[in-house]
Amino acid sequence: MRLIGFIWIIVFLPSFSFYTEASEKTVSVATLYGYPPYTFLKKGHKRGSTEMISIGEDSEALKGMSWDLLREAFHNQGYRIKLNVSLWARALSDVKKGHIELLFPAGKNSEREAYFSYSKYPVNEATFLVYVLADSKIEWKGLSSMKGKTIGVVRGFNLGDKWNQQKSALSVFDVRDVKSGFKMLERKYIEGFAGYETNFDMVIKQNKWQGKFKKLPSFGGSAEYVVGLKKSEKTFVVLQAFDQGIAQIKESGLYQEIVEKWQSYSPQK
Repeated sequence: MRLIGFIWIIVFLPSFSFYTEASEKTVSVATLYGYPPYTFLKKGHKRGSTEMISIGEDSEALKGMSWDLLREAFHNQGYRIKLNVSLWARALSDVKKGHIELLFPAGKNSEREAYFSYSKYPVNEATFLVYVLADSKIEWKGLSSMKGKTIGVVRGFNLGDKWNQQKSALSVFDVRDVKSGFKMLERKYIEGFAGYETNFDMVIKQNKWQGKFKKLPSFGGSAEYVVGLKKSEKTFVVLQAFDQGIAQIKESGLYQEIVEKWQSYSPQK
């Protein structure tokens, strides 16, 4: 009789373990590297990483303000996070194809709003502008000043509807990431590099490129959010969980702690 009970326990336990694992709430998210202070790799780690982040744990590879906010919001709501870090164009494609559930941080434009649902709360802000060489003679009169010039843009980056309406008059050159874009600008392969002020300024400081480039006046900006496909049934559920999590960490004071921590961040090479 004891032997039968022992056998029953051996058979039952693996099934119980499988059920517990399968029943845990998990959300898969994609983001980019090289986007300080919002999402960027820790020293010694390379892009292309995939991790499962359990509640109360942090990523071994990724850090940044937007990542901290997203992680704490989902953990507050009882979600593990399957984190995928890659080139932005790859992350965007993986979510659009339905391979990964959520993408962050993503700005708004008319094209994206046609197929993405957005979180209520943003994870950061982006100001759009064009960087040129420090000795550039370009006189800024809005985006029309760039007509006929070769302007670099990180593949898949959102620069707003105003940019999308005028980019046909520009010679737009896709670059892999922010660091690559500045190197191309320095070597005069492109005449300007369009992107986001906070992030681009930090990359310049991180690489000790101060004095090599200057920025032209802003042509717009956008808050950046967590997004998922409208046609996915799970998108509404996980975005609602994220927003509820953000509301909770705002109430507890953790949200402000995270923001203040990254406001004082200084990049080191």
